[in-house]
Amino acid sequence: MTTTNFQYKLGSSGATAIQADSMPLAVADANGRPGWSYSKVSGSEKFNYYFYAGTYENMKMKHVKSMFYCGSIDAWSGIGNEAPFFVLYTKMKGDGTDAGAFYHSKHAYALHSASQLIRAGEKCLFYCIETPKEEFNGMRKVPFRHRIDTGNYDPENDVLFMTLQSDSGAVAQSTYVECLGADMSPFDRRVADNHINMKLIS
Repeated sequence: MTTTNFQYKLGSSGATAIQADSMPLAVADANGRPGWSYSKVSGSEKFNYYFYAGTYENMKMKHVKSMFYCGSIDAWSGIGNEAPFFVLYTKMKGDGTDAGAFYHSKHAYALHSASQLIRAGEKCLFYCIETPKEEFNGMRKVPFRHRIDTGNYDPENDVLFMTLQSDSGAVAQSTYVECLGADMSPFDRRVADNHINMKLIS
């Protein structure tokens, strides 16, 4: 079983850093669940949860085996952009090929709603790339298999950020997150197989 190795409580400086430019910020769940609850109120609001920063590491895209969150999609009417999605950003190269203002490329992994059953409020293990090593007590697994690339997809590119985000264009967006993380293979002599399993509490 994968051990929780990070924990962040709403209101702490760490929780604020993870949420970065999210609007509005997550709150305690109205149904008494222990994690973070986010609901869009109006306009172009969205959340961005940054759960990995590779500024001082040299991990490449090929070393990321899975990204995952356990929680639920609480507002669901069958429209794909009501689901959150994972985004992996790579480090700038400064050689004229960078696709963004702060990244070389970005790669989103989204729900293919026509092939996956979503029940509003059901706690599941949502993931992309490969199935996570952690079973999370056998909760139902929902893969995000639709990859959207901005810039060149190159497994040798260095990872800058891993995030979970919502779509600012969604009319309704409500997501509950209890844990958030990734599985990684060895990427230098200092580390073997490793993981992030971040517990989010209110």
